[in-house]
Amino acid sequence: MPLTLFYAPISCALVPYVALTEVGARFDVRIVNVRGGEQRSADYLRMNPKHKVPVLLVDGQPLTENVAILQWIARRFPEARLLPAGLDEFKAISLLAWCASGIHPHLTPNLAPERYCDVPGTEAGVRRCAQRFLLESFQIAEHMLEKREWFFDHFTLPDIYFFWCYRRANLFDVDTSGMPNCRLHYERVLDRPSVAALLAFEAHTLARLNPRRE
Repeated sequence: MPLTLFYAPISCALVPYVALTEVGARFDVRIVNVRGGEQRSADYLRMNPKHKVPVLLVDGQPLTENVAILQWIARRFPEARLLPAGLDEFKAISLLAWCASGIHPHLTPNLAPERYCDVPGTEAGVRRCAQRFLLESFQIAEHMLEKREWFFDHFTLPDIYFFWCYRRANLFDVDTSGMPNCRLHYERVLDRPSVAALLAFEAHTLARLNPRRE
C-alpha cells in the first residue's frame, strides 16, 4: 500500500511522520515549501483545498487532518499499540482533538498575529492573549502528567501530538518553566528513535530549503 506524506518542517506534519516511523511503515515524503507558498499552488489545492499540511496519500487518496490521519495509522498498524484499548482509546482520541483544536490554534497567533487582528500595533497583545490560553492548556497537561511517564500506561499518539505542541510553544519563547512534568514528558519523547529520525530529516530539509549563502 503506497503511502506518501506531504510534510513541511517544524509544522504539525511532524506528528504523522513520527507515528509512521514508530509503526515501521514504509512511506515517501513530499516536501511542501510553505514559506514559498507551495501549499496554495493549483496542484496542491486540487489535492487539499484547505491548503494545509499534513496530507497522507493512501493508495493515491488524500487523507487530511491529523486526528484522522493518526487514527488511520494506529488502526492500520495495531501491533504498535499507538492507541490504548477500551474506553482509553476514546480518551486518547479526545486528547488528540484537544491538541488539534484546543492547543494548536493558540500557537499560530505567535507566528502571524496579523491574521487575527489587522489593527496596527496590536501584535503584542494578540501574542500575549494566545500565550495565556496556551499556558492554561499546558497547566492541564501538567496535572495529567503528574507521576506519569505518558498520558496512558504506554506511549501513544497523544504523546506525539502534545510533544509537537509543547516544542512549538517553546520555539515561540512561551515560558513553560513552571511546568516540570511537561518538560520531562518532552524530554522522554525526544529520546525516542523515531523522533531522532524526524529531527535529522527536519534539519536536512531546512538546509535544503534555506541554503546558506557564502
